[in-house]
Amino acid sequence: MARMRRLKVLDGEGWYHVYSRAACEKGVYPLEKELCRRKFVSLMQYYSHAYFCDIAAFCVMGNHYHMVVKFAVPRKLNKEERWERALMLYPNSKKYLKLWNERKWQVFEERLFNLSEYMRNMQSAFALWYNKTFKRHGTFWADRFKSVLLGDEQAVLDCMLYVELNPVRAGLCHVPEEYQASSFYLRSIKTDGWLMALDHYIDTTFAEYRMALYYRGNIATKDTKKVTVLISDEVLEREKERGFAVSGMYRKRLRYFVDGMALGGEGFIRQQIRQVRDRGEYVRRVNPIKQLKGVHLTLREQRGHAVGF
Repeated sequence: MARMRRLKVLDGEGWYHVYSRAACEKGVYPLEKELCRRKFVSLMQYYSHAYFCDIAAFCVMGNHYHMVVKFAVPRKLNKEERWERALMLYPNSKKYLKLWNERKWQVFEERLFNLSEYMRNMQSAFALWYNKTFKRHGTFWADRFKSVLLGDEQAVLDCMLYVELNPVRAGLCHVPEEYQASSFYLRSIKTDGWLMALDHYIDTTFAEYRMALYYRGNIATKDTKKVTVLISDEVLEREKERGFAVSGMYRKRLRYFVDGMALGGEGFIRQQIRQVRDRGEYVRRVNPIKQLKGVHLTLREQRGHAVGF
């Protein structure tokens, strides 16, 4: 059976959870070095400025990374915008760019709103840097990156919280703000100016976001620095209404955040199912898949059913 095409929003704003793993043997962690993490985050930041996208959350682990990213609605660019973005991607090619005709510029514009093009640039740049720096040869990334289309504000928030808790699940830290290769660390030390503001889309404050994070991760109310994190009644009630009646529901690995293809409300998931069925790619699926006893709905089943709380 041919692999399914990636789900994308082609004519509107698109939100995605992106995941990619390094091609390495078990027990090898090429992204573990601080130098490598700094380089990877700097490339993530650089290309998010070259493309029309915003990074909402990320976490770089030892052999893989997660990212929640928003792509803007495609539009026509003016001449100044074209040149600014083109020179970011081709810094030494000004003479070459002057030879582009209108068709080439049109293709270039479309590329700037495309998730796959962003990922190709960022991952290729890192692979070239890594191989040159460590005198390595061959493919760095194990396979094509995975992406899950996020259908609404709640799906975005839930996915961001799941991403931020990766190092806690892995036992690398007690609280997420201790893990330096993550967006939550940058937010906690207020060096997150290049990231999407929390209230830009999901309408929450940093304090509320941290409370939800601690609740989903079942983190003790005092961290290693003896800073008390009190979860307000309002946040607790909101979490329980959403179906997170038990704290710590994100302590275990939930593969549907990576393999679910799409995450969102019932109407959104049914729309995605109709599209893939019409293309003849996933004809056996007719209903959304319930995850965490119905808290989340996805298009595809979770691989490796780690559904415990």
